[in-house]
Amino acid sequence: MKVAAHQPNYIPWLGYFAKLASADVFIFLDDVQLPQGRSYVHRSRVHAQPDGVWLSAPIRREERQLIKDVRFADEDWRRKHQATLFHTYRKAPFFAAVMALVEAIYGFPTESLAQFNMNAVTLIAGYLGLACRFELSSAYGVSQSSDDRLIELVKAVGGDTYVSGAGGQNYQHPEKFAAAGLDLCVREYKPRPYLQHQGGFVSGLSILDALFNLGPDTVQQLTYETLPETATAG
Repeated sequence: MKVAAHQPNYIPWLGYFAKLASADVFIFLDDVQLPQGRSYVHRSRVHAQPDGVWLSAPIRREERQLIKDVRFADEDWRRKHQATLFHTYRKAPFFAAVMALVEAIYGFPTESLAQFNMNAVTLIAGYLGLACRFELSSAYGVSQSSDDRLIELVKAVGGDTYVSGAGGQNYQHPEKFAAAGLDLCVREYKPRPYLQHQGGFVSGLSILDALFNLGPDTVQQLTYETLPETATAG
């Protein structure tokens, strides 16, 4: 059983969903500390020439705050974000269907950033037909950090393989996974250009851009490139 994990990001990019699509179980790391400064946990980018425009959800910051404890600073940002999406994508091929999905995302009644983000991810996954079981790291009370934390979470949900993005190679120790009896599968997402109705191609945007332009065919963009395995349980 393959397990992937990531912070609950704000309507994230295609690479996030490629990781989700590659796993049987996806763990939202909701009890890790909110990154300092600007973070994909509360902001995402959509298409606007030349490089895109940021959608940032205002949040109340506190010292050493866990993502699951973050609350929105106000409610008016939802209306503003929906208006930006409406005007940006009103001429896109799948505008009507995806705008209905957007309305469901922004209509979710919560003041919690994590709850909002997790609901958005699960709604989009459902639209794309991604059959993945979702779990919350906070449900398991794992106190370890770094690799040890991931190893314990994979075991807790019944997994035998941890699916890591290529960036994990910067801090993960493959030998720890092998010693714990787990396989470590390192994968890399490389964006594939698709037709964006505004003209040109801008990568790294929220998955909403692909949804508005490709509709259900967005799922074909969620292809991970598997790198050489760096750890295999003996």
